[in-house]
Order: sequence, then C-alpha cells, then structure tokens
Amino acid sequence: MPQQGTVFERNGSRYLQYWRTDFKSGQNVRRRVTEKLVRRDNQYRSRKDVLTGCAKQINSILEPINTRRHQPEGSLTLAEFFEDRFLVHLEEKISQGYRKPSLLKFHKDVFNNHLKNAVGNISLRDFTTLDAQSLFDEIDRTKNLKHASLQRIQSSLSAIFTFAKQRNIVPANPVRETRVEGNRTKPKRYAYSLAEVLEMISKLQGRAATVIAVAGFTGLRHGEIRGLQWKDYDGENLSVNRSVWRTYVVAPKTEASGDKVPVIPSLRVILNEHRKTVPNTPEAFIFAGERKGSPLNLANLVRREMKPVKDVGLWHGWHGFRRGVATRLHEAGAAVEVIQEILRHSDPSVTQDSYIVIKSDRTKKAMSKVDDGKILKAWRKQKKQSSR
Repeated sequence: MPQQGTVFERNGSRYLQYWRTDFKSGQNVRRRVTEKLVRRDNQYRSRKDVLTGCAKQINSILEPINTRRHQPEGSLTLAEFFEDRFLVHLEEKISQGYRKPSLLKFHKDVFNNHLKNAVGNISLRDFTTLDAQSLFDEIDRTKNLKHASLQRIQSSLSAIFTFAKQRNIVPANPVRETRVEGNRTKPKRYAYSLAEVLEMISKLQGRAATVIAVAGFTGLRHGEIRGLQWKDYDGENLSVNRSVWRTYVVAPKTEASGDKVPVIPSLRVILNEHRKTVPNTPEAFIFAGERKGSPLNLANLVRREMKPVKDVGLWHGWHGFRRGVATRLHEAGAAVEVIQEILRHSDPSVTQDSYIVIKSDRTKKAMSKVDDGKILKAWRKQKKQSSR
C-alpha cells in the first residue's frame, strides 16, 4: 500500500515522517525517516495547510518509494560507494582487460587528494549539483590548480556518478551540469629537434642510445617501447601489440594504436646491432631488464644511464620524442593525416593541436615573407597623397 507519510509539528516547524529502506552494514534496513518541510506561520497554520502547500515536496519524497524506484544503496556515502562498489568494478574490468591499471591509480589519487575529506560523507541520494559545483569552486579558490587539473577532478567525480546511475542507484548524474575554471594557461609542449636526438645518440652508449633512437624515429609511446618484443619487429616495421605500465602488460591504448610503425633504414641497422647483444627469442622484450628479462624500467634508464652523461642535453620527457617526430614530419611537408597514421591517433585534431609544435623562429620567418616592401610602399603613398 502506498505511503502517505505523517505530518506533525515540533518546535515551530512542520515535519514529514515516513518509512524508507536504506543500506547499512551490508544489508537492507527499514527505518523511520523524518524530514523538515516548512516553518509554522500564517500560511501553514494547520496540517491541511501543510498537505496542500507542500504537496509537491511531499510527493517528491514519497513518489520514488511508492513506485519502487527508491534504491537502498542510495544511502551509501560517496566514500563508501567509491571504495566498496566503484573500485571493485574497476578492478574487475582491469582483470578482464577492458581498463588499464593506470586508470585505477588516477581515480584513487583524485578521490584521496580532493574528494574524500570534502564530500566523501555525503550520501549518493543527497548529493546535488550544488555540492559538486561548490567543491570545484572551493578547490579553485584554495589550491590554484590549472584548468586541466580541475577538469580531471570533475571527470573522476562524474565517472563515479555515471556508474551509480547505470546501476539505477541515482536518477541522474549531478556532476554533468557543473563547470570548472582554474588557470587557463597554455600547456608547454616540448618537441625534441633532430639535432637534440642525434646529440643524445652520439653521447650515450649501448641500449640507452638504442632506446633514444627508437623513441626519436618512431614516435612510440613510453609504454609501447617497453612492451616491444622481437616478434613485433619484421625488419621493416614495428607492430604495437602491447603496452607496459609499471609492472602491468596491457593492450595498446586504442584500437588505432595497434597499427604497424615503419622503421627507417638507419634505425633498422641500429636495431639489428642491438639484437646481437641481447636475448633475441621471439618472446623476449627488445628492451629488457638484465636480471629477470622483464620490460626495462625507462625511468631508471634515464636516472642511471642518461642524466649522469655530460652534454647530453636537458631532459624533457619521453613524450617530447613523439612530438618531435610529428613536428619534423610537419616541417617536411607531410599531411596531418599522414602524421596521424604514423602516431596512430584516432582523431587528426589531436595530432594537429597537441603534437605538432610550431617554433617561434619558424613563425618569424613565415611572417617575414609577408613583409616584401609593399607595405611601406603603400604607407608612403597614402602619406604623400594626404599631404597634398
């Protein structure tokens, strides 16, 4: 039988009392709930006035229960749902190969650093768009983060509520209508020049030089370089069949990422010489640790074998090689679609906007071509006419 609830007065306010099933200690618990409706005044003098004037409010509370759309798990706090439901779901998807382990770390870091203490005690059903927007505004005011960092926090919180909505625990995602600000600074994207790559190769030795050559002339990602096995190299191309994050071997980033990457003749010679110095069975990693044969830790390689070498140049990260390949191809006149295929992006706009780095000296040279003397000639002509 549908609930109608009980309206009563206490300390000058009108309340609604009803029964609701919540999720507590791993089981459904039916309990009596009391919610404040209005203060008693001339408009709400009697119980009938309250039932009439607050009809919509009362219906919004009881309707989900009476229509059985109410989900007991909505009483879980955000922290409880994140730790007991969302993380378990992610771990299951990772074990099935549908998600990457790095995604789990991302959500954990965001939750522990920005969400847990601020909004972790709010129940899912009570969490509103105002709660989310106030959170983002407070983070923006106190932590002075970049716009992209705030977007990542927003994305993580939205993913939690999207999962809750998919499980019919909440009717809508309260984060979708929020907006984040933050410092909108232009990201500094570094692209290694050909001269820098050649300088590194000439100064380094052994596998360090080979790794730089692969990074500098294929544009492979950090994890893709670590995941290369000798069976992926056919003498002309490198096939990207796996990526390595920390100790996890996972599938390539996207479907497009699994395409073949052409190997230029000089790099073939370098790889063939490297092959003679390491275990080269088909299953062996091209760049492997010396003791266990597992994928080489490139962070350790940088710290131990590259940074100690003098005159090797400043280190700007592995992605700088990927941008460098894109930039040099662009300077050579390659179409964006060609560069996109080599870098294996699913969207050419990503290649254009984030990987091709136009340097200031090239901009100046391009603008200087516009100044062919006609500008001043036109200026002097109009000045001469105006003086007549």
